[in-house]
Amino acid sequence: MNLRSLSVVTGRRPTVVAAVAVALAVAVAGLGPAACSGTSPGPGPATVAAQTSAGHDHQHPAGGPVGSGAPGGTIVVHAADELRATLTQLVPKFEEAFPGVRVAVEYGGAAEHAGHILAGAPVDVFVSADAVATGRVTAGHVRGAPAVVARNPIVIAVPPGTGIAGVADLPGTRVALCAETTPCGRMSRTALTAAAVDVRPVSVEPDPATTLARVRTGAADAALVYRTDVVASGTDLRALDFSQALLIADQYTALKVSTGRNTVGADALVAFLGSALARHIFADAGLSPT
Repeated sequence: MNLRSLSVVTGRRPTVVAAVAVALAVAVAGLGPAACSGTSPGPGPATVAAQTSAGHDHQHPAGGPVGSGAPGGTIVVHAADELRATLTQLVPKFEEAFPGVRVAVEYGGAAEHAGHILAGAPVDVFVSADAVATGRVTAGHVRGAPAVVARNPIVIAVPPGTGIAGVADLPGTRVALCAETTPCGRMSRTALTAAAVDVRPVSVEPDPATTLARVRTGAADAALVYRTDVVASGTDLRALDFSQALLIADQYTALKVSTGRNTVGADALVAFLGSALARHIFADAGLSPT
């Protein structure tokens, strides 16, 4: 699936596109000759099916190889579903910088993605914050070192005018937490333990949106959720960082997968995800720089 079809087409600013192209050209050149030694698939419409560990057919775009050098063809990416909004902004900028390149992103759960890769699916880049899934793929299925492109810390969500200034103020206040069965809930409790703060929640909710709703309605004084949850909620709630949570924040790691066919494109895309432009867009979504 081409993310260009998911984006609203607006008037392009040539200066912005040119700047992105220059920055990416520099990044790709910095990858060295090794980055240009692989082959990459062409933009042909053919597809190949890889059998997953669950026994289902898994479809990927494929095509004939193109010459080494600048990125070309199709770059197949598997990414965490929560990165959909961010990558929908980033991918068109990458494609504009390299005319003829197509980035096909499949979103979903990290464990499922890892299973596809371990079964031999031709994936060029895998981006996930799931340490277990990332570790499974890293063990013998990557080219080069993993690249951490962003971090997503737990924060304290509070309303305007609150007297809560940090994690030390939480004991004795009404705090809403996500359920322990959720990533938000598990990481929140880990962060509180690291901060040596004892919180007895007034409410335990099944998801971040419901947890934040407790603060908006006044049923709780604060909530612990991921920073991206606060940004995505579109409310006027403030996100308070605390050092213990920042140190253990979920890390979105980009892997260049060895089963992929477009090595040049994968190298260029991972380099782009670490660029200043990408960091700016990640930050707009609430993700911390690396």
